[in-house]
Amino acid sequence: MVLEEIDQSLADWKIKLELISQNLIDMCELLTYQRLSGAAGFPPVKLTGISKTQVEPALEALNELFQHFDLLTQTIDKAKKLRASMPRFLGSERNAQEILQILNSKSIHLPTISTPLSQRELLSAAETTNTVSPLQLLVAMTKTFQVAKTAILNVDRIWNDLESQLERAESEIAALQRQGESLGLTDSKELELATQAIASLRDRIETDPLGTNASFNEIEQLTAKIRAEIDRFVQVQEKLKQGFTNAHALLKQLIDLNQQAIASFAESQEKITDCDTYLPPLTLDQIEVVGQWLQRLESKLKESPIGSVLVGLDNCTAKIKEYIAIETQTVNANRLSIQTRQELRGRLDALKAKALAKGFAENIQLAQLAEQAKQLLYTRPTPLKQAEETVKQYETILNSKF
Repeated sequence: MVLEEIDQSLADWKIKLELISQNLIDMCELLTYQRLSGAAGFPPVKLTGISKTQVEPALEALNELFQHFDLLTQTIDKAKKLRASMPRFLGSERNAQEILQILNSKSIHLPTISTPLSQRELLSAAETTNTVSPLQLLVAMTKTFQVAKTAILNVDRIWNDLESQLERAESEIAALQRQGESLGLTDSKELELATQAIASLRDRIETDPLGTNASFNEIEQLTAKIRAEIDRFVQVQEKLKQGFTNAHALLKQLIDLNQQAIASFAESQEKITDCDTYLPPLTLDQIEVVGQWLQRLESKLKESPIGSVLVGLDNCTAKIKEYIAIETQTVNANRLSIQTRQELRGRLDALKAKALAKGFAENIQLAQLAEQAKQLLYTRPTPLKQAEETVKQYETILNSKF
């Protein structure tokens, strides 16, 4: 029964040691561990800040863990050799007890620990030697591995995450910088701060990865500000673009109205006399001034602050609208006399038809007034007031006969 117990214990320890070995190998092959410890040709990272206080003890603990693993392996190997030297069927009671002693008692001597003089009392020893059982050492190694693994994997995660985030941030800032330059936005304070912050973070991410999360959050905030600034700039530019489009459309409308005002003014002068509703059109110089103003604003887009261009565009647009209102009033006023003459012609025709229907077409007075009104209304230029008075006389006399 004792030999079976020993064989089972050795088989269990064989599995445990294989698992420990594999996990330690995996840890040693982890790129982050190699960089931190200076293994595999990497220069050891000179840790600072939070990372120094958390990771350096973890690395020291791992070094101790490797030593303890060697001690544990040597101890189990010693027991295995003793078991191999025992007869196959008839065991030696003495050897069996020695194996059990190795496996179950404090058979492992840990490295001697020196006690500094400042920490000794009068009866304290200069050196302390501890002994533990294989199981006790395994429990301590398990705790050590968990603590060290947590610290190193935290660095591994942050290095991987921050590196990829940093690359994305650099790409985004470069894209925002190109976009800003294409828009003429080259003096962004946030853009300069973000670029400096990334350069500083890239230096610190190597030595203090655990302390760089807050710094990266600052970069994200700066990037968000840059993005918002460019979005506002794009919105203003879009407003300017639409503003210039509207201003050009209004200017074209003004030019067309001015041509109509010139034509209506000339037609009224040509066809109507004694009319006090004439309005002169705007001069060509006035139209050219606002057109040149608009051109100057467009040429200033690349050299002047966008805000001042926007204010100038608003003022220029307001002046064009003011001129459009003036020219609209001018066209309407100048066409009014022509429309009045046309209305009088129609009115005279209606009155003559009415006189004919009532049997007064041969009335000498009405016939004379009708002929006189016709002469006035179809003469160029027409004395509008005199023609209007004649038509009124015709209507008054016609109405008096009913």
